[in-house]
Amino acid sequence: MRNGSRFIDDFYIYLREDDTVISSNLKTDAATFFNDLYPLPGWSLERVRSEVLSGYHYMDFWAAPQGQQDHAANVIASAFTLPLGEGSNGKGTLIMLINEQQIFNLLKQIQWVNKGTMLILDSKGQVIVSTAGRHELPDGLSAEISDAGGYKTYPMDGQAQMLSYTTGQSGWKYVSLVPKNVVLERVNEIKAWALGLLAFVVVAGSAAAYWMANRNYSPIRELVYTINKGRSVPRSGSANEYEFIRTSITESFAESMDLKTKLAGHLPVVRAHFLSRLLKGQLDPAELTPDALAFTGMHFPHPCVGVVLIEVDESKEFRVEESERDYALVRFILLNLSSELLRDSGYATETDSNRLALVLNVPDPSAETLLQRDRLIAELKEIIEGRFRMKITVATSSIHHGLPEVSRCYNEALNALDYRIIHGISSIIHYDQIRDMERADYDYPTEVEARFMNVLKSGELEAAESILDDLYERNIGSRDTTPELGKLLFMNILGTLLKVTNALKIEEKLSPDTDADPVKQILNSTSADEMVRKIKKWIAFICSRVSEARSEQNERWQERMKHYIDRHYADPSLSLTNVADHFGLNSAYMSALFKKQYGINLTDYMIELRMAEAKRLLADPGMTVLQIAQQVGYSTDIGFIRTFKKIEGITPGKYREMLQLSRDPKEG
Repeated sequence: MRNGSRFIDDFYIYLREDDTVISSNLKTDAATFFNDLYPLPGWSLERVRSEVLSGYHYMDFWAAPQGQQDHAANVIASAFTLPLGEGSNGKGTLIMLINEQQIFNLLKQIQWVNKGTMLILDSKGQVIVSTAGRHELPDGLSAEISDAGGYKTYPMDGQAQMLSYTTGQSGWKYVSLVPKNVVLERVNEIKAWALGLLAFVVVAGSAAAYWMANRNYSPIRELVYTINKGRSVPRSGSANEYEFIRTSITESFAESMDLKTKLAGHLPVVRAHFLSRLLKGQLDPAELTPDALAFTGMHFPHPCVGVVLIEVDESKEFRVEESERDYALVRFILLNLSSELLRDSGYATETDSNRLALVLNVPDPSAETLLQRDRLIAELKEIIEGRFRMKITVATSSIHHGLPEVSRCYNEALNALDYRIIHGISSIIHYDQIRDMERADYDYPTEVEARFMNVLKSGELEAAESILDDLYERNIGSRDTTPELGKLLFMNILGTLLKVTNALKIEEKLSPDTDADPVKQILNSTSADEMVRKIKKWIAFICSRVSEARSEQNERWQERMKHYIDRHYADPSLSLTNVADHFGLNSAYMSALFKKQYGINLTDYMIELRMAEAKRLLADPGMTVLQIAQQVGYSTDIGFIRTFKKIEGITPGKYREMLQLSRDPKEG
């Protein structure tokens, strides 16, 4: 251990039971060792036994002279009770002597060690190392270093000391006391140099500033003169040149910003006009230069273009009233929302009062590009129809290469938008899907038209609607057709309706709440479904007019039949057939018509009239049953009696007898 560390000067072990000391080179009793071989000056054997050799020790230290060593340096004695952890039951004590000079050699590497005092205190507060040669703390220092560490100013021997102390892991506390002037010596030196340099810089800077100001004043004066010549109002003599230049620059900047603001206000109009001409093919390709596009604030970094048209079909739920202000608000929302969703992928502009065009700028016509376009359309449609409660139809063109192809894309999108009459409103129509559609004739045979006219003239609403639905399904629902052929089909159907209305002399308008011509209403529809709904409304109107006319005619017939029977019920020849022949009608139809109006068959009504008159005549005792039968339309009394008994449950004679009894008070 002594050879392995230069700090350990020597060590030995004291065995308590044998009172023996063992070192690296001898073995002897304690009295011989501490009295003769290693006496500690100032320490008696009894003190050594009581403080060092007995009791429990763990990292205990004492400053002591070396004694009988080859060198006179002081040592630090440390004691550890063995075995470790046995407490007061220890069997011996390990005593190590630490060479204090080695510690001093370490301290000498500190700059201020020779000009101050360095102290090392053990965990009990004892001074075990001191560069001052004394192992007592100065007065009051113990209280100053009571905490773990810090820096303070401490007066000692009439001189201000910089006190620095810290505590190690072993519990030792390291204290340094250095005169304050020694610590601040380098600082004061640097401070002196800094003040001197500052003074030099101030003097040199002042001289240089004066020279430069004097050198540059002439250009500034010329600049002020030049600026002043361009101003309508001369500068005030009280303002200095720099203030005048600052004010002039500020005013020029404000004028520039105002001009930019005005240009920015006109930029949307310029851009909309440019896009409108671009969509309509009114721009020469030579005009589509980067400078021209930069002037309008537009940039087309990608080589391919496409057009998306947005048609506002319905906005009643969003608009408060039918005013241009509300329509302008609708266009404003669509334009801003489209521009926000497009970001750097294109531009949006108005092409009509309820239509927007989106000019897309894409890198290529790949499937991924088309998918991104469809996602943009779906997001726009979801926001417009969900949040703003408007319905829009979207038509797209193919993707073409080159900015001049925008007009071609626009025409393709317009062609796709025409198919709204087939696909209906609030749909998405792609030109790529309708480009190769075959043009075919529509199916509306003359025999179907004749049957259609017949059911309309008969007022058969369900049959008429069934024929119309069948025509729609065969021509539009089950196969692709073009908007032109769809319009021709509906115009032909409208021609059929006009023929029927003229034949039936129906001149009233289709809807009582509008003066618009029904033909115009139908042709102005935005989709085939809407046309069908309006045509069905017209069909219902025609059938209702036919039914009303028929009802009025039937009511007149029914009143005439009732009046005829009321006058001729006493005629023995009066019968259902006789009445039908009189009015020129089918007997079954006439009976059904009569019962529909009065709730009773015509024959039963005649019998009721005859029986009522017979009961009135039976009250006269002067008339016979045969006379009464002939009076109410029966040739013989046999048929009369049979019919009377069937209706009343008794014979006419019995009925007369009951009448007479009811009139006698005695039989009452």
